[in-house]
Amino acid sequence: MSRSEKALHGELNDVARALAAVRAAVRHNAGYLSEADVPPAQRSHALTELSELAVISAHLPVTWSTPVVGRAIAYSKRGMRIFLRWYINPIVDQQNTFNEALVRMIASLEERLQEIERQLSQRDPDGES
Repeated sequence: MSRSEKALHGELNDVARALAAVRAAVRHNAGYLSEADVPPAQRSHALTELSELAVISAHLPVTWSTPVVGRAIAYSKRGMRIFLRWYINPIVDQQNTFNEALVRMIASLEERLQEIERQLSQRDPDGES
């Protein structure tokens, strides 16, 4: 192994040790005794589904099934949608903002619940922590 490779290997070891120390400090500050105590960072299926459904669109496609009359109705709906865009878009934006805030709140409540469950599981059988 050349001198530069040894130096690089030594630097990588230093970085790995520093990273391990930072991770240990973060775990300690969060109240975890070991790496095994840290819960996995995952979202529940319901929360993932909720975040996927949070954003709505005001621009759904207008289609028709009736050959001649359906096309005329679809074009009139498209024209009305363009005409009312100034009215509809702010309402949709407000709803999307609310939905996103709600998803963030539910995610934080789920994290708090997991933290409380972790604390309860670490309690003594006598009920003292």
